[in-house]
Amino acid sequence: MRDKLRRDNGWIGLAIGLLCPAVIFGVLYGIVTLVENLTGKTDIVSPQSLLLLSIIPNLFLLRHTLLKLKHDLTGRGIMGATFLLAIVFVVLEFAI
Repeated sequence: MRDKLRRDNGWIGLAIGLLCPAVIFGVLYGIVTLVENLTGKTDIVSPQSLLLLSIIPNLFLLRHTLLKLKHDLTGRGIMGATFLLAIVFVVLEFAI
């Protein structure tokens, strides 16, 4: 399994680029929900802002993949996932 993740593959990059922000979004959403329950205030942070914050680690992941590992196809997958999430953010931000 570990050898498959170390290959230079665009689909693996896309999966990593979508999975990492999803986990971070879940953690941030859990923290915000906990703070809202403890303080009694609602709508402290919008889900769109949490989505935008969860995209940021993809930049560091992309840099590591391209510069340290020299995996161009994996980097393209991560970049594609980042653009996809950015488009989702724009649609959510301006549609509401």
